[in-house]
Amino acid sequence: MRVLFNEGVVREVISAEVKPMDVGDGQIIGTEIIFIVMGGDKLEYIYSQNVPIEESGQRAIDFVKKLYLNGIGDFTHEPVEML
Repeated sequence: MRVLFNEGVVREVISAEVKPMDVGDGQIIGTEIIFIVMGGDKLEYIYSQNVPIEESGQRAIDFVKKLYLNGIGDFTHEPVEML
């Protein structure tokens, strides 16, 4: 699967995972999306605090589902920060 991460940066992704960002004691502070790219590097992103947790979770799930179904995805418009 190929993902456009920034203008001019396309990476081959072999795995994508969505999970809640847990800081301990079950306190969820956001939604994390983790990509494993060809070569084994891990790219970790968290959705902006300006996006409600429920919305960020759904956005992340929708992105990964479309990526799986289409084999390509444009991540440039997602409101995320790299960890």
